Amino acid sequence: MPTLTKTDGVALYVQVRETLREQIKSGLFAPGQKLPSEDELSSQFGVSRMTVRQGISDLTDEGVLYRRRGIGTFVTQFHVERDHNKLTGFSDTAKAEGFEGKVQLLSREVVPAKLMVAKALALHETEPVIRIQTLRWANDVPVTVYDEYVPYKLCHELLQEDLRSRAAWEILETYGYTIKRAVQKIEARLADTDLATLLNLEENAPILYKHRIILAEDGAPVELILCYNRGDGYSVKMTLVR
Repeated sequence: MPTLTKTDGVALYVQVRETLREQIKSGLFAPGQKLPSEDELSSQFGVSRMTVRQGISDLTDEGVLYRRRGIGTFVTQFHVERDHNKLTGFSDTAKAEGFEGKVQLLSREVVPAKLMVAKALALHETEPVIRIQTLRWANDVPVTVYDEYVPYKLCHELLQEDLRSRAAWEILETYGYTIKRAVQKIEARLADTDLATLLNLEENAPILYKHRIILAEDGAPVELILCYNRGDGYSVKMTLVR
């Protein structure tokens, strides 16, 4: 642990804060790892416990750390921030935010449309749809489960396409469907057993659920996407205007 100095014009709590930040960036403290106690850190840094607490508080306010009452302070999991002012694919988000994104195909099959799916896609119930389930990774952390539905009659070629680098709606555009907008709702939910296993979470951990309908230029729905995002590693950014 580096020795802090009172003579360089930088407050001690700032030095504590920035040293911890660099240690987290370097991997000394990994995502999800518990930090040493405030007493241990104050001894290692050679400063008061109050100074350590102030530095930790700043990192907690930023979302770099989080506290669990009665347990300790932990490093936040890698966080994906999606800009929902425009429709973008996962690979574009990875490039924009500078993380390594990976898409793992879990399943791809033709199934009869359930009522909810049929309503979203303006289909008859039990009409065939292509169901695609994928797991999205960010820097080796599983962050999102995608459950996607596309009417089979629109593009059966999706059954052969590589879905690791492009979203299904992006592939639809190569087959002549011009995508103009999406309608989406977001809500908080709890992870069931299957989701918890895929996202490496505890059962009933918070997740951010998104229900998104992709619309073509003529307003026809061409894809339904159900997204299950881990609550400790995903946030949504939007610009509100008046």
